[in-house]
Amino acid sequence: MKLRALILASTVAIVSAACQPVPEAGELSPSRPAPPSRHAALRDALTDEARALGFAEGDWLEDLGDAPFFGLAWLSRRGEKTPLTPEETARRDASVVRARALLASDLLSGDLQEKVMAALGLIEHVAATGDRADVASIDAFLDRVDAVVSAFGDYLDGIADTSWAVRVYGPTAVTALVALVHAQYAHLVGGERKNERLQRASAMERKITDRALADLSDPATGQTGRGYAIGPGNATLELYPNVSMMMLESRLFLLTRDEAYRLQARALYASIQPLKLSDAPARYASPYAASSTGAKTREVATLSSQNYLALALMLLYETTGQIRFSEEADRVLDGIEAMRGPWCLAHVHASTCTPACASGSACVSGACAADKCASGLLHHVVDGRLAQPEDGTLFCSGCNLQTLYVLGYRRALAGEAF
Repeated sequence: MKLRALILASTVAIVSAACQPVPEAGELSPSRPAPPSRHAALRDALTDEARALGFAEGDWLEDLGDAPFFGLAWLSRRGEKTPLTPEETARRDASVVRARALLASDLLSGDLQEKVMAALGLIEHVAATGDRADVASIDAFLDRVDAVVSAFGDYLDGIADTSWAVRVYGPTAVTALVALVHAQYAHLVGGERKNERLQRASAMERKITDRALADLSDPATGQTGRGYAIGPGNATLELYPNVSMMMLESRLFLLTRDEAYRLQARALYASIQPLKLSDAPARYASPYAASSTGAKTREVATLSSQNYLALALMLLYETTGQIRFSEEADRVLDGIEAMRGPWCLAHVHASTCTPACASGSACVSGACAADKCASGLLHHVVDGRLAQPEDGTLFCSGCNLQTLYVLGYRRALAGEAF
């Protein structure tokens, strides 16, 4: 890897961590437990609030397409050691049914991103429950997706017209997500196709590196560095592609013990430091969202980007055993906790029913319902303030479920119940 020379000074610490045994399929925690999680209050509050989130026929109604992963994965993992309530069990089981339907549907109809998320959710469910009944359907879906990715040369450039995710996050991050599905399969599902999935993840990592590794700059600070561009020819430093690749490189190291992957993951952490807005709590800028939120300064950060960052830092901890990465993840979670605020159904469901709903009601899934307000983690912070209804997107249930998954992962690193 081209970045390995940047961090050769830390070789001694790296080599000592490399002597740890390769994790078994499905293992979440590293061999060296992290300190106890200190966000129990946030976890408890979000768990209570999740019970009131809109849900119908396996679908979390206020999400932005990521709940098929994080809602299902959180409930499945939580149920390993903590008895679920009857309602939580029903939601988990309904989420499984919907995930199966998403994987069986036509790739080119509907939201492909949501289907990829459903595959990740089912992979976690298989690992958490030991029930391998869905492995065949996961395989069939990944084979179909892989045919599409292969047709584009293992890098999803040139499909922005048909993929909202590529338009928003760029081809590097989306391709990395697809590669991560293969890597997660190898890690959590295993079986006779483990090596095949691992080889595909590695091949996509090489192609992403060929197409997107570049000299980048942060226009706000003028700082430059080597990292992954949001897409070929775009020299602006962005958080999403580099965090996505941090996760992929870390997972590939844990699967292969190839030192190049760990060196790359560590170097990418250094590459995103120009985006850091604050230390305590830690928060990193999300430049991609500046336009949609109407930001007037560089201080814009989305909940989902901070969630992925915290998860990437935890994977770096698993990869290196260095406590500074779990500590930084905790500081990012401090920043996430500060994003709590009020939201109402009418702020989130912008569609119009026919006939129009009366005052005090909201149009939810084509039917009028009483407007309800609650607290939760809001979609973003911008210009030093929390998200507001006029920003366009105020609240995302999938992002809150994502935080619950991240908090559970952090607890698992400490040997605690998810």
